[in-house]
Order: sequence, then structure tokens, then C-alpha cells
Amino acid sequence: ISLILNYTHSSKMKHHRSVITVAFSLLFVHYRDNYSFNCDLFCHGFSSIPSRKPLASSKRRTRQISPLLPILFEGGDGHYFEPVTSSKTNDKSSPKIQPNSRQKSISRGRDPIISLNMNLDYLAKSNQKDAAFRAEELLLRIEALHEDGYYEKSPDVCSYNCVINAFCLDSSRYGHGGSGRRGGVVMSTVRGYKNNNSKDKEGTLEEDATTNEELIGGATSNAERLIQRMMQKGLTPNDITYNTLLRCISKDMDLVGRENLNNQSKRRDNRSNPKTESKPSASVSTRTTQTHQNLLVQKAESILSKMEDLQIANTISYNTMISILSKQQHPTSHNSNNNNKNQAEESVRQAEACFHRMLSLSTATSDERIQPDTCSFNSLIGAYAKIGASIPGAKERAIRAEDLLRQMENLYRENPEGNKSVKPDVVSYSSVVSAYAKASRWGEEGCALKALEILKMMEELYEGGEEGVKPNKRTYTAVINAFARTGQPENAEMILSNMKRRYELSGDVSLKPDTICFTSTIDAYAKKGGEEAAERAENLLHEMENLYNMGDKDVKPNTRTYSAVITAMGKSGLPRAAEKAEQILDEMEYISSCGSKDLAPNTILYNAVIDAYARSTTIGKCNRAELLLERMIEESNNGNMAIRPDTITFNSVINAAARSSFGDYDVRKEAYMIGLNAFKSLHRSDYCQPSSITYVLFLRVLENLMESEESRDYMAGKVFELCRKHNLVNDAVVSQLK
Repeated sequence: ISLILNYTHSSKMKHHRSVITVAFSLLFVHYRDNYSFNCDLFCHGFSSIPSRKPLASSKRRTRQISPLLPILFEGGDGHYFEPVTSSKTNDKSSPKIQPNSRQKSISRGRDPIISLNMNLDYLAKSNQKDAAFRAEELLLRIEALHEDGYYEKSPDVCSYNCVINAFCLDSSRYGHGGSGRRGGVVMSTVRGYKNNNSKDKEGTLEEDATTNEELIGGATSNAERLIQRMMQKGLTPNDITYNTLLRCISKDMDLVGRENLNNQSKRRDNRSNPKTESKPSASVSTRTTQTHQNLLVQKAESILSKMEDLQIANTISYNTMISILSKQQHPTSHNSNNNNKNQAEESVRQAEACFHRMLSLSTATSDERIQPDTCSFNSLIGAYAKIGASIPGAKERAIRAEDLLRQMENLYRENPEGNKSVKPDVVSYSSVVSAYAKASRWGEEGCALKALEILKMMEELYEGGEEGVKPNKRTYTAVINAFARTGQPENAEMILSNMKRRYELSGDVSLKPDTICFTSTIDAYAKKGGEEAAERAENLLHEMENLYNMGDKDVKPNTRTYSAVITAMGKSGLPRAAEKAEQILDEMEYISSCGSKDLAPNTILYNAVIDAYARSTTIGKCNRAELLLERMIEESNNGNMAIRPDTITFNSVINAAARSSFGDYDVRKEAYMIGLNAFKSLHRSDYCQPSSITYVLFLRVLENLMESEESRDYMAGKVFELCRKHNLVNDAVVSQLK
């Protein structure tokens, strides 16, 4: 019945009332003894019928339900009953419930609160949007009915835990965790539901609605609000309550992190735009994110401490706390690497302290409830692996992650039968692989080989019968990226070939190479450069296109794929490589104009083509680069912001001019003017700013293209003063000036 009623809310069926009738038939035949809860269930069912308004009014619900009330309240012996009205009503002749219904129902084990909890749990896990608010609405309705005498029992701790869990799951699915505004609608709905009852109770709900409107959105806020209400009702939160609250904090940490990444992306698209000057800067936004996350961490720590005082903390509590600590984000500015490293180390140190706290408590008390398990180790290993590759100390973090993995293996082998609670799984090994892959960014070839060694160990364990450590696409892709970062594309393609071979032999889709695997391998060749690398990159692209044309949608090339191929061509030094790169760009423009909007070129693709011209020996390459820049400016002015030029675009055009030192005087003069115009346009731009590289490249333009030494020195002095004015002087600028 619950399934049918909730289906009416989520589906797009035209005959919702027919579905309600089916549910009613089941209800009447099987559950008529438990009539009062079923009546409320039907109230909830009718409120689920989609309408033009988000929530029907109380009077409208009454009109929908009233035709069924005579049948709903007909007992099993044929007697007719009506619901008990509030004790404060003036109608003293209201009929009472006959003694052959509720008592008989409960005596048979049909507790309405158990049914309520089953419904709440189903709603929480139903994957429906706003399921949390619907669950809370149902909870509050049952409470109201209890106060009016319909139920002998009121919702219990399990009821509240189900609703708190619903808000937690809503945060995971839809990224809101329950907004205060929507919550106000719920409270007003319940207020309307009670509108026909006493005015005193209505006033109480008005108070709750005001409180809810003042709430800050998020799963944590809603969970705390429900816990406070639970305690006001005389219920004592248990370990499940607090663990779910910790999970809400963990979900909110994810939301804060995603919002920060989205803000960074928007700032990249609107840098120095006068229309967005009022928006906070990157540093302010980062500080806000860290402040928000620090508050969430402090809240989580206070909850865990409270659970320890109440002696209800368990392994899940500590695992969630470690996960929360590992989700703290750190700024990635290259100007403060030491500070970034210190902050990253501090977050990992906190996670380690929480882990050892659990370990020491488990040893001291011999309490099996707080015994570290596989998830505990994985959370801490994940804390090492999640720190950005741009923050120094990646190799040390990878080594510490591997040490934890070895500790898990030793604990597992201590028991002759195997201590399954700490058995390493695919997450354990893959996280260590990921940590070494990130460490390889710093040119550590040994880290890439270490990632490959762990991958081979996983393959051997799986082939030996250990199903839980089977490598997946994520594991293989991490190793491919590790070799890509260290300039070993051959090893990267070897891993790709291994994946293809294993998929062909087993048919296991978790081992099937996808777009990311192919693109990462192509990117490895692009980073290496050279004629052979460009040829291999182009061959892999053709393989992807052929597979896609044969119906394999998992290997469809995307903009990053084409960008990597264009970059490989630009670094090849082959004749007409830049022209081939521009041809790919034009083909993508045509394909996107025919409807494939996901292949529409973006700024990165245009920058790759301009850079290909800058690296080529094509005569007039700076003219081609300038034409592409002009096309980007024109298209972006017409509304295509996906290809709006950025600092890299202008720098690439200046670089093309600086590399045009061959040719006669007129050719060099034209190249100089193109570089100068790009330099000036960048400084006049409203949406991007010059960088230190801009000044280095333009100083090369002066060095390579200006004939008069006196004029060159004069211009170089002016450029250096401008660079100092923008606070962009560094060693590279000074070296180029000399």
C-alpha cells in the first residue's frame, strides 16, 4: 500500500485516483481493523496526488478524503465509527471508538507506530524529491492525531530517526538537504491540517513554523531541529540518532566543497568582469568555505564527545568523524605551498588522532562496538589520497597510506581464519594507488611504478580467489594517469591494452575501457610530445571514433579527448600539424552545429590550436593565431561564452609572434604588431588579466623582432615598469629582461 501511494507521487500516470482505489481495496480487505492509521495513510496518499499546486490546502484534502470516511471507519463487525474529536471540542455527543477495533488490532501485533516507521523508512529511501519533507509532514500529522486522541501511542525515537535519515539522503541525491523555505511550507501544511481543531495547538505550530523559517538550509540544520523537537517530546536520542546527525554533517561538508568548486569555476569565467565586481574574491570565498567547514568539524567533534560521555559512541561514529575530517578543503594557490602543506597535514593529523583515539578506547575497554574495521582504515587511507596533487608532500602521504594498508594486511592475517572485520578491499588498494598516482605529478617515476606494483598485486589476489579486491576502471585509470604525469605513455597504453584484453576475456563491464581511460592515455602522449607520440594519439582517437560508430557509447570522444590530440599534434613538429589541428577544430564546429552540442569547441580547444601554430614552422603562423583570436572575440561578443578568450589565449598569440623571427623585415614587423596588439588587448580586457608569463613572452617579442637596440631597451624598460605595477615580477621576468 505504501508503495502504491508513493508511486502516485513519483509517477506521471494520468489516473492517480484509480491507483488510490486499488490501494484502498487492499487496505479494506487486509487492514480494516487498524483503521485509524490507515485513514491517515490515505490522507497522506491523497496529498501525494500531483496537482498544479505544490501542496493542496487542508480543505481540499478534506474534500478528497471525505467520500471514503464512512467506509474507512466501518469496523470488521459492520458497525460504523467516526474518528474521536479533540477533547476541547464543544460537541459532547461525538461518538467514541467502539472497543472491537484498536484493541483487537494491537492485540494481533498491528502496532500503528510500527507501520508509521515502515512508511517513514520507505519514504526516506524512495529516491523521491522532497521525500524528507513528506516524511516530516507525515510524522507531524501522526503526532497531531495522537494529541487529538486518535492514537494511544505517539511517534517514537525510530520515527524521528527515519525522518532525520530522509534529510540526510535528500542531501545526497539533490544537494539541498532541505531548505528552510520548503520546511516552512511543511509546517504551514500541518498548521492547516490542525486548523479545524483547537486554536491553542494551532498557536504552537505557528511558533514552530517561525522557528523553521529562521533555519539555515542544510541537512545538519534540519537534523538538529528534529532532535530538539524529539527531546521536547520527552524522547531520548540514541546512537543511531547521533550517527545520522554525523552523516548529515558529512553530507554538508560535501555540499560546501562542491559549492566552492562551482564558485571557482564561475570566477574563472568572470575574472575582472565589471558586472561581477561586487562578488567576493577567490581568497574571500576560500576563507568562507574554510570557516563553514571548520564550524561543521567543530560541531561533529562536540557530537562525538557527547556520545563518548553517554557511552554510545561506536565504530560508525568514529568512521564518520574521520570521513568528515578528511573532507576539509585546502587552498591550492601556488604562492603559498608551504601553508597549503601545513593545512593539509593538519587535517590528516586530526583524522589520525581520531583513528588512534578509537584504537586506544577499543584496547582499554575491550568494547567490540568501537573496534576499528575496514571502513576505519579506508577512511584514513582516503584522507591521504584526497589531498590535492598540487600540495607538496604527496609522496610522503602515499607512503603513509601504504603503511596503513600493510597494517590492515597484518591484522587480517593474525587470525588463522582471517580477521574479516579489517580485511583490505578494493577501496583500500585503489586509494593507495590513487595516492601514488598523485605523487607522480612531482616527477617521481618511482611513484608510478609503485602504483603499477599495487595494481599487479590486486590482479594476483583476485585471480587467487579474492573477489573483494578486483581492480576496476578507477584503479586502472589512476595508474594510467600516474604514467602520463611522468612522461611514460607507453606504460599507460600497456595498462589500457591490459584492460581491453581482460574485458574481452571476461566480459566484465567494470573492466571495460571508457572515454576517460582512452583520453588519459592520449593525454600521456600529448605530454611527452614528438612525432611518434602524435601518431599514437591520433590512432587512439580513430579507434575511439570507430568503436563509437559501431555502437559503443562508452568511448565517445569528448572535448578533452580532441584537445589532447591537438596538443600532441602541436608538439610533434610535423609539417602542417597546426593545419590538421585547425581542421579538427572546424570539424567539431560543424558537428556541434548539427546537434551534438557536447562536442562544441571551448576555449581550451582554441588555445590548443593557437599553441599548435605557435610551435609550428608555418609561415604566417602568427596571422593564423590572430584570426583565431578574433573569431573567439567575435563569437563571445555574440553570446558564445564557451570560447571567450582567456589569459592563455592572448599569451599563445604573443608566443606565436615571438617565434616568428624568420622571414624578411616586413614579416617580422607584422609579427611584432600582432604581438603588441595582443599584449595591449589583454591589458584592456574586462574579463582576463595578464600574468608573469605574459611579460616574459612579450620581452621575447622585443628581443626577436625589434631591430633597434635603443628602441628595444626603451620598450623593455616600459614593459618591466608595467609588470612591477601589476606586482607580477618574478625570476623568469628578471631573467628574460637580462
